[in-house]
Amino acid sequence: MRRTLPAFTALIVIIIVLGFAQPAISQVTAGQAQLNGTVKDPSGSVIVKATVSLRNQGTNSAYTTTTNSDGYYILANVPPGTYELSAESKGFGKTIQKDVVLRVAQIATIDVSLRVAAASEVVEVKTEAPVIEPTRTEVSQVVATEQIQALPISGRLFTDFALLSPGVTTGRIGLQSTFTDPSTTRISFGGQRDLSNSVTVDGGDNINSATGSQRATPSQEAVSEFRVVNNSFGAEYGRALGGIVNIVTKSGTNEVHGSVYEYFQNNALNAKSILTQPGFDILRQNQFGATLGGPISKDRTFYFINYEGQRRGQSPTYPALLVNNLAAINALKASLGIAPENLGVLKTADVDNGFAKLDHQFNDKNRLSVRYLIQDATNLNMLVGDTLDGGGVGAPSSGRNGLLRDQSLQGTLTTQLSDTKVNSLLIQWARRNYGFPGVTGQPNLDVPNLILLGHNFGAFDRYNETRLQVSDTYSMVSGNHFAKFGIDTNYIQNFVI
Repeated sequence: MRRTLPAFTALIVIIIVLGFAQPAISQVTAGQAQLNGTVKDPSGSVIVKATVSLRNQGTNSAYTTTTNSDGYYILANVPPGTYELSAESKGFGKTIQKDVVLRVAQIATIDVSLRVAAASEVVEVKTEAPVIEPTRTEVSQVVATEQIQALPISGRLFTDFALLSPGVTTGRIGLQSTFTDPSTTRISFGGQRDLSNSVTVDGGDNINSATGSQRATPSQEAVSEFRVVNNSFGAEYGRALGGIVNIVTKSGTNEVHGSVYEYFQNNALNAKSILTQPGFDILRQNQFGATLGGPISKDRTFYFINYEGQRRGQSPTYPALLVNNLAAINALKASLGIAPENLGVLKTADVDNGFAKLDHQFNDKNRLSVRYLIQDATNLNMLVGDTLDGGGVGAPSSGRNGLLRDQSLQGTLTTQLSDTKVNSLLIQWARRNYGFPGVTGQPNLDVPNLILLGHNFGAFDRYNETRLQVSDTYSMVSGNHFAKFGIDTNYIQNFVI
């Protein structure tokens, strides 16, 4: 079936919060961060028209604003990273706070105190600034670069770290979807269907509308951090009823950095499952890749690239019923003119993942980020040895092959229109083609709750989807009020059989 959905999602969000004891704070734009606070003198009085600057310590990109009549400042739509915060005003010494870390979708508050001094005097704050989020009402958790790199994980699907958050579990594919796609981790928030979540990469929609699950994500080495939001999230996240996974990718800096890596597993090194039948214990897996990032033009243009490959072969986990009665099963199939079962097949998972990102600063007011992601995957003999719908275990003749190509191209232009106005425009093109053909096409012969033979008709054979997304967010500060206006439009074409 083919569906064409012009303006599949058109969401207009207006968030206006009136300030009471403190100035208003907005829900931050997905994939970016926000810093705000008040600048005061030693007596506690606010300082009007103080200049506040935030400089990225890796790229020297700077964001500047001034305080209003209440001494309040907001720096909106700032990429996550490590920054140097400075504030200065006439008659006061300049104050610098280094190593200010802003996380994805964070609304951080740092108040600054200026000391009366000569204009040339600089006060450098050595202690770590207390970055707080007094306005956050959502339940969320950030998985930072350090955790992604240090925590052990089998398979290197970094989204599995979302399962560390309270109330998050894996989705039950057999009960919730007729699609089987092992290239993604399906997660459920608070027991809800895993088809109701929102996954974004650098602010772009990363959900496949046909399946309700996420599309391909960058490799673990290309991810900077991500935030898992369980509930009470802002209206700008749109359709999400379950939870949100907000992913931010790495960017290049003024220094050249790279890595080469290899992760290896096999049946000689790994422990065997207690369900493994004798002679069916083959496992070999290689995950390998490299990263490289640095400047094309210092303080102006930066790149980051990554390739990761996986080659995996593993024996299916067969039940003793199938292994011990193989001769009888094959004799029955032969009497019906059907080819016998071959238990010597391997389940394979071969994946190639490529990622490239370019960041460019046109001037102090305009910044562009462009990234391209592609994933090719071939998974043979899927479902073999798995417990399928109906409760039986799949025999080799019931296997399917998964053939995937997923790619996306996305650009984000952030423009600082004035000290109080910022606009962010995002355009994304994405396409996912996934085939799920049967291995043998044999007729379906089942022993309910025990074993499944032949072609399984409980899943679709193919789905293709193409998406064009245009999203724009306009933020402004007026006195004690913060307002944000946004539109998110998706044009989607899909084909499902």
